Amino acid sequence: MPKSKLLYILIGAVVLLVAILVWVMPPPFGARTADRVFVAPTPSPDITVHVIFPSQGSTPGLAHYAEHLAWYNTIGQEDLTADLHSNAWASDRAIGYWLSGPPEELSDILGTLKRLFDPITLDPLFAEQERGIILREYDFRMAGNSGAMTAEKMRAFLYEGTPLGTSVLGTPAQIAAIEYDEARAFHAATHIPERASLVVTGDITPRAVHRALRDLDWPLQTSADIEIADQPFELAAPAQTTVTYPDDTAVPRLIWRRVVTLPEPIRFDLLYAQSVLLRDILDTTQPGGLAGPLRFDATFARSFDVQIWPIDEDNLEISFSAAPDRDISLTSLKDAFEQTLNNIAADGIPQETYDRVLGRMDNFWPDWSDDDDTAYWMADYILDQVSAVRTPLPLGDVKTLPDDLSLEAINALLQALVGEGRTAHAFIGPKETFQ
Repeated sequence: MPKSKLLYILIGAVVLLVAILVWVMPPPFGARTADRVFVAPTPSPDITVHVIFPSQGSTPGLAHYAEHLAWYNTIGQEDLTADLHSNAWASDRAIGYWLSGPPEELSDILGTLKRLFDPITLDPLFAEQERGIILREYDFRMAGNSGAMTAEKMRAFLYEGTPLGTSVLGTPAQIAAIEYDEARAFHAATHIPERASLVVTGDITPRAVHRALRDLDWPLQTSADIEIADQPFELAAPAQTTVTYPDDTAVPRLIWRRVVTLPEPIRFDLLYAQSVLLRDILDTTQPGGLAGPLRFDATFARSFDVQIWPIDEDNLEISFSAAPDRDISLTSLKDAFEQTLNNIAADGIPQETYDRVLGRMDNFWPDWSDDDDTAYWMADYILDQVSAVRTPLPLGDVKTLPDDLSLEAINALLQALVGEGRTAHAFIGPKETFQ
């Protein structure tokens, strides 16, 4: 047999083998079937389909009002089957909608969600009634809620001059001032196929999703000129502020937050993992933790919670909330916390503490040897990232993140957090507990 003919036969056999393997192999964790379409198969018997649009920096309350109207415009005129469940949400970064149900309902679910792209044509009277529902939602979330009211004030200061500084819910006056046509125009500008991301989780394959999208003529992203990335965050000049919320009926508590810009950017997913590890270290009673100096060795705080999270690759935030111990003022508690944090940063996290807490961090990751555990973890991770207007990493890259959680990197983050930034602290409770 001629060598050239044998070569063609071998090539054909390889192509056939690859095609067979692609068909029979289980789908990867978090496959992409097209631009901004993410499929995360899990053992769950149902599927959930999310459509997410980036949305930042609009008039306070506008994105939330438009989300309500868009969802009723999409599903309000039909009765969903008993097997389908739905919801919608708006955050400081995005607006999202989802439907869930059995896998055989995929085409119906996508067909319903496709109507999110249609112009809002609700009766103006209905839109006005929906504004009343949002005002009641404000009362439920904010009225008399000292923590929520304080968080809004702190947000405005910490994120001043950035899209994240805009209130998602708004005030009653701001909600009442939004015009119906303004909400319709906002929807028309933001709810377009080129800006949409699709996340499908559950008992489904990327192939099935791709086929359903094709059959429905789903308008996949086709323009490379549409910018869907998170808007850049530029921290305002270093400053600090105090928020007070006198309330004779409230349990005294301190809320302390700081945002800093890092000396050098760090990949977001790695920075998030580093932040979780540093947070876990600060939460311990071990040397390098806050619990000993603030609760056990000295009794400043009766209880506390510390959180650290990245805003983006360049900016990091820390939050400390605590209830003072008996006869400790909120000012004394704040001063003790700041001094303790500075001392820990000056001394550095001890190697022994780092090793011990890092060993416990296995609970943060899935069991990579367990396909079901990995699938569920990746599905949550992909949805979280896309909801924050970020592109999730593939599984292989995620699995390398623990290799970069060095003690040097953790101490560098701690040094940044005690440096210059924007700091806000709030005193809540009877006024006599402030000083």
